[in-house]
Amino acid sequence: MIETAVSGLRTESGRGPSTALSDRLPRPWLFPLLAFAVTWVIVVVTWHIANEINHSPQPWTAYFWIGDGVHYRDIARYGYGNPILMMPRHGRGSPFVATFLSAWFPLLPVLIRLVSYATLGNFVAAGLIVQILAGAASAVAVWALAVRVRDRRTADRAVLLYCAFGSMTLATLYTEPLAIALAASCLLALLDRRWLLAGALAALAGLTDPTMIVLTPVLGIAALHAVWTRREWRSLAAPLLAPLGMLGYFAYYGHKYHDYLFWFRIERAGWNQHIDWGLAQLKVITWNNIGLEARPFTGALLIAMFWSAVIGIALLIAARAPVPLIAYTVLVFLSYVLSSDAGAKPRFVLTTFGIFIGAGAKLPRFVFWPILVVSAALLIFVTGWWPHHIPPYP
Repeated sequence: MIETAVSGLRTESGRGPSTALSDRLPRPWLFPLLAFAVTWVIVVVTWHIANEINHSPQPWTAYFWIGDGVHYRDIARYGYGNPILMMPRHGRGSPFVATFLSAWFPLLPVLIRLVSYATLGNFVAAGLIVQILAGAASAVAVWALAVRVRDRRTADRAVLLYCAFGSMTLATLYTEPLAIALAASCLLALLDRRWLLAGALAALAGLTDPTMIVLTPVLGIAALHAVWTRREWRSLAAPLLAPLGMLGYFAYYGHKYHDYLFWFRIERAGWNQHIDWGLAQLKVITWNNIGLEARPFTGALLIAMFWSAVIGIALLIAARAPVPLIAYTVLVFLSYVLSSDAGAKPRFVLTTFGIFIGAGAKLPRFVFWPILVVSAALLIFVTGWWPHHIPPYP
């Protein structure tokens, strides 16, 4: 039962002044902000060092725009339909021509566009502002969710792992920080039975990243439980609202191109993205992926990410976390394992943020701190090394 799981896990915030680092600050919620700020400082220093080592003339902001970040910038600047960004794509059935940028969801570029008016059209500054605020919000949301289901000591440990593990993604223009901020806030609202807010946040998350569709079944499970046990019919508002953001985006392009499977055809035609039921992931973790034979470091990293997520989910279950948090974490994990995208990339694993709460709750001190240090060192190394050696960004 959801309420039983929640009530059984909630304790007093902090187990004493010496157990939770956040209790030593004037306001405990400053702790995740401090952890996030330190992460950003370390990443920027890493970028400068990487430039010196590689004798690169590029500005440090070039790391921020790497990979998909360029596409979000272009969407914010030109919109989806600008002719200079058009490229032909062909799906199954009748051929069609459309902008490939429709594969990227709109909320992040919309926010960048709005902020660009305040920065006088400077999209670098606008993108930095949006991503820093989204990343900070994600750290606070993950911390607050961990406090809600456990205590401050667990929350402090969870957010340290989250920031260390996600240093690469938190400091580049990808949707994960914004999606995580919305998803964690949604789950927090759900556990507090604020159904309308949970549904609205899920709808916004669905406009950010396609993976966030998993919030719909999570909210559906919680709503059915609420109706069955308490006749709380208003809970049904949450799963009804949750998919509206994504469905609205699909409907827009379906109407525009007379094809309501338009987004799926773009994904398949452009990147061969589809559900392969884990075949690509199996080839990665068994070292049978031909594309990774020439990139052993990449293969080792993807395998490490996969098993980190599996162990994290096991720890989350062992911590007897609330059903919605476990369901969300497992469904996100399955969404990339069952995809043809071939691997548990660091930025994908970051969205399974429940694993950090599980680790924060269950790992003993002598295991937790070495893992934190190794995670930070590895991901910071990759942050500076990857852009100069193996594009695209993981």
